[in-house]
Amino acid sequence: MVENKILEKAKVFYFMLAAVMMYYFITQYIDVGLHVTYRHAFALVLAFSAIVMFLYRPNIARGITSFKQAFIYSIPLLVTTVVSLFIWFVDTVDIGVISRGFSGSFIYVNMFSFALAAGAMLYIFGSKGIWYNLIAILIANLLMIATIIAEHGLGSYISEFITLITTFAGETGDIIVQAEVHELAFCLGAYLIYMFYKPKKSIVYFILLFLSLFCFLSAFKRIGIIAIAIALVFGYLLKFVAHYHPKTASTLVTVFTLVVIALLIGYIALIKADAFELLEKAGIDTSGRVEIYNAVDKFYEFNPGFLGNGIGFLTYQLNTFMTVGVASVHNDFLQHFIDLGFWGYIIWLASMTLVRIRYFGRKGKVEDAIISFMLTLYLIIVSSTDNTMNYPLLTCVLAILMIGNSYDDSVRETEHKMFGCISKANSKEESDSLL
Repeated sequence: MVENKILEKAKVFYFMLAAVMMYYFITQYIDVGLHVTYRHAFALVLAFSAIVMFLYRPNIARGITSFKQAFIYSIPLLVTTVVSLFIWFVDTVDIGVISRGFSGSFIYVNMFSFALAAGAMLYIFGSKGIWYNLIAILIANLLMIATIIAEHGLGSYISEFITLITTFAGETGDIIVQAEVHELAFCLGAYLIYMFYKPKKSIVYFILLFLSLFCFLSAFKRIGIIAIAIALVFGYLLKFVAHYHPKTASTLVTVFTLVVIALLIGYIALIKADAFELLEKAGIDTSGRVEIYNAVDKFYEFNPGFLGNGIGFLTYQLNTFMTVGVASVHNDFLQHFIDLGFWGYIIWLASMTLVRIRYFGRKGKVEDAIISFMLTLYLIIVSSTDNTMNYPLLTCVLAILMIGNSYDDSVRETEHKMFGCISKANSKEESDSLL
């Protein structure tokens, strides 16, 4: 018994350490001929470690659930790959172009690797993995903040933190700006949506909520705050409807998703029609996006005949041949439209929104559908002004929240379907929430 407890604690320590490292080493990379980021390496460590644990003591229902749902979450990667292969085949492009596209999709940001990392945390800890993952993010972020405080002093940091909040990021000091880690801020924003939508009455919950707010506000992404607010408005509305009419709420989620897809198609049409230039003429600051959009205008047409250029095309053009002063268009939707073409873009949008939401909300899981919709809406809003789709850590967080909300129930359903019974390892008593 004592030995089992020691092994259990060792397992928690090992997986938590790997997760903290994944969230801490954001910019560092390993040069092995290809630049593999530390975060990608640690995501693979989590995935392969879970596979080793499965081989040592298999929990078949958990393994199937984790892998299957990570795969479903990663379908957008499959779409971009298949569409790009079609484009490259039609245009008979050079092998160098293909290798650049694959390098970006599979070596740098690989959605499937980080979805598997999320699945690994859930395989090891069950739904409690949601909270272990949040703790890992907070430890990594607080370590970064502690380093800043150690160098400049707690008083100076708090002073600039208060100024940042009271001016709504209108005034950002030289010290607090060092805590502006965009990727972790967006990760915590997703958690704040989840935590405000599903509040708990526990001390641990309030501690995690307080620390999440502190770290999120230290980075203070205004678009993140706006996205959280909009996502929660829709979430609370749907939750209210679901309380009385679950089927109506489920239908509304689908309708809202289709509206979002239509708006994102129209968004590209507006950009092509120089809507941002009109905003500039009206006195609205677009942070230089007019110049960027004008520079890439030659690469696409807004019509069904536009097939696209293949994934990674626009990033390569911006980093190699163009002198607009940015490495990306800071607009994931325009970038994917230029890369994937008119029809490829629509299929990609459907895979990222409708497929995920309908899958995780299947079999009457209305709460899962609402949570998936809120998180998808959040991702869409922050990606409209930033290249947030390229943040693999956010991919991991969204995956663990979408998959994890009903993970234990899904495991029990799978096990009962396969074996006609529920094992002790997957029983409700064993999967009690960490909170």
